[in-house]
Amino acid sequence: MTNLNLDQVEEKQLAKSALILIVDDTIYNIQLLSLMLVRQGYQVEQALNGTDALTKANQILPDIILLDIRMPDINGYEVCSILKANPLTQNIPIIFISSVEEVSEKVEAFSVGGVDYISKPFQLIEVLARIETHLRLCSLQKKLQEQNEQLQLSALVLLRSLKQERELSQMKSDFISVVSHEFRTPLTTIQSASELLEYYDWTKEEQTEQLHQIQSEVKHMTVLMEDVLFLSRANANKSKINLTEFDLLNFCRQLLRQIQRTFGQDYILRSFLHVAANLNISIENLHLQNDLPTLTVKMDEKLLRQILTNLITNAIKYSPQNNSIDSLQNNNIDFQLTVNDQNATFVITDYGIGIPEEDLIHLFSAFHRGKNVGILPGTGLGLSIVKNCVDIHHGTISVKSRVNIGTEFTVVLPISI
Repeated sequence: MTNLNLDQVEEKQLAKSALILIVDDTIYNIQLLSLMLVRQGYQVEQALNGTDALTKANQILPDIILLDIRMPDINGYEVCSILKANPLTQNIPIIFISSVEEVSEKVEAFSVGGVDYISKPFQLIEVLARIETHLRLCSLQKKLQEQNEQLQLSALVLLRSLKQERELSQMKSDFISVVSHEFRTPLTTIQSASELLEYYDWTKEEQTEQLHQIQSEVKHMTVLMEDVLFLSRANANKSKINLTEFDLLNFCRQLLRQIQRTFGQDYILRSFLHVAANLNISIENLHLQNDLPTLTVKMDEKLLRQILTNLITNAIKYSPQNNSIDSLQNNNIDFQLTVNDQNATFVITDYGIGIPEEDLIHLFSAFHRGKNVGILPGTGLGLSIVKNCVDIHHGTISVKSRVNIGTEFTVVLPISI
């Protein structure tokens, strides 16, 4: 059997199981139509007036309605208009059956939303043919609508795939550009230093200095590769959270001390702690304290280190690099930690160059850098890593920034105290 024949059989089977509402104030007409339709396998409901028809139509949602025009309470035109104005019933086909023969009446029937018009006295075979035709048309319209929705969905999926493909292509291009640029400088330094060590006589102190330079550049390249590999794993959903118990206050103190030692006195690192709920601890200059209470939390220590290190070093990088009195406030980097029974909230604030508003939407995209960074070095990977770490830790990150005023990042991570 061909597909066409199968479709026709399916349509007939659907048609025979259809529910038909007959609306007529003449009992004989209703009985005659009902008997004929039931014998053909249709389900039938009856209404003797317009009010009853409106109620039943909303309750049973028939597949088709046979509607008389002349009725004592509400005429067929009004019933049809009301049904077509209701989103629940507006798509139900309505066939008018009436003894009115005037052309204007027929035109009115179609203008209010009727799909067909049968004159009384009617022929049963004609009524059946009209019903089957409109049920078939209705079925085809539903199929076309479903196919249209599927096509729209497919088009949407295709557009998303194309967008992702373009983004991936752009990311690959950016990766090659950034990595080649970032690797070129340290490789050149390493090559120059190694050649100098090979062909020239150096004092022990000068040799040590050159070796330290090589080690520093190798470390820079290693960090870059680790960042790229981390993002690759995160994008492939291979990065998993590893929760362990540790002392959060001691962790933050050591991390802040390490960063302060690295950058020396060029920046003033200010740290504040507030532990809410029943612990009620408030400490200023957290990293300068030696005797801190223990605050055991269950978090991913490695992810937390990635988040805080990137945000704090970014804050330092994009702040002024001098110690003049005018820039004293700008040299401040504020670190604030607030802990309650459920979350740890970290707020890192700088008073540096800020982020242009048009860059905020792309802030966490890999390799993206603000338009106002100038010659400041960077790969555009730091904030993308931060966002991935926060997501893996099931937390949130938000940012407030104004150009030449400063930037504030807020990270909220779940904990178990």
